Amino acid sequence: MSAKTKSADVLKNKEFQKFKQCLMESKRVLISTHALPDGDGLGAESALLHYLKRAKKACRVYNPDPLPKRYRFLDPKGNTLLGPSEVELWDTCDLWIIVDTNDPRRLGKLWSEMNLRAKKIYFLDHHPEIAGAHSITYPPHASLLSDIESSSIGEMLYAMFQDLDLVKINEDVALGLYVSVMTDTNSFRYARTTPAAHRIAGEMIELGVNPEEVYQAIYSSKELSHLQLLGHMLQNTKVAMGGKIAWLEMGLTLRKKHVASADDTQSFLNLLLLLKDAEVVCLFREEDDNRIRVSIRSKGRIIINRVAMELGGGGHDYASGLALTAPIEKTVEAVIERIKSLVSHYEKFGKNL
Repeated sequence: MSAKTKSADVLKNKEFQKFKQCLMESKRVLISTHALPDGDGLGAESALLHYLKRAKKACRVYNPDPLPKRYRFLDPKGNTLLGPSEVELWDTCDLWIIVDTNDPRRLGKLWSEMNLRAKKIYFLDHHPEIAGAHSITYPPHASLLSDIESSSIGEMLYAMFQDLDLVKINEDVALGLYVSVMTDTNSFRYARTTPAAHRIAGEMIELGVNPEEVYQAIYSSKELSHLQLLGHMLQNTKVAMGGKIAWLEMGLTLRKKHVASADDTQSFLNLLLLLKDAEVVCLFREEDDNRIRVSIRSKGRIIINRVAMELGGGGHDYASGLALTAPIEKTVEAVIERIKSLVSHYEKFGKNL
C-alpha cells in the first residue's frame, strides 16, 4: 500500500496540473537546489533525476555549490549531482525545476545564468512564504508549488510520483527519497515529522535502501580535526536568559585551522538541543566569503522563523537560517536580542508573537 501524504491535496490544484502538463511536454529538464545544499535538496534532486531519466527525459542537475563529501554516496561516479563548472549546460532547457527553496536569491549566480535560458521554471518547496516576498522579482515564466505541511521535498515528490505514475520507484529513486525525508526530519525527531514520513521511509527500505549505511555515510563521516573543533566549540557555548537561549560562534580562522567545510559543521547545532533548559539554539558561522551564516533551531514551542525573515532569511517555524555581511559580534547581538524578545513574549503570554 502506498503511503498517503498531505501533499496529495496540493496535487489537486490547478498549478500542479499545469506543472504536470509542462513536465509531460518537456524533453530537457534541468534540476537545481539552493546554495550550501543539504540532504533534503540533494536527496530530492537525486530522486527526481533518476525518476525522470527512467521516464526517458533528458535531465541534468546543476547546483550553485559542489556536492558535499558526506553525500557522495548519492552520486558514486561523480557525474550526476554537479556544481559550478562541472556540467555542460544546454543553451536552453524546456523546464527548470528548483527544489527546497522558494527564494531565487539562494541560487546565487545560477539564477542570473539560467533564468532566461529556461522556457519554464517551477520551484518545488515546503517552506513558508518569504516575508517581504513582494520585493523579490519572479519572472513571468516562473511558478511555485508549495506544501508547508510536508516534512520534506521527498514527501512532496513521493506524492507527485504517485500521481504522475510514469514509472515505478526503483532503488535509486528510493535512496534519494529516503535521504530527503530522513535528513529534513532530523531522523524523524523534528515537530514537523508526519506519519507519512515514517511510512515513506518504510516503503523505501522495502525497496532496498539500507538505513544503517545511509546514516553512517551522512552522520559518521567526521575527521578527527572536526571532532576537536566540536570540542572547542562546546567548551565555549554561550547562553542567555538562564540557559533558555544557547549558541555557538565559529570564526573563519578557527574553522580553517581544523580544515572543516561549512557542511562539516552543520550537525554541531543539533547537540545544543540536548541542553535541558534550552528553548532556542543558534550557530553563527563565518563563511569563506566572510558573511556570517546563522542557523536557528527551536525545541518546538517557540516559532523562530520570523527572526530569520526579518533579517533576509527564511525557513520553517522551528528551523530557519539567514546570512549577514555584518561582523560576527554585531550579527550575534542582533539575532540574540530578537530571540530574547520571542522567548520573553512566550514566557509572559504563553503564545508566540
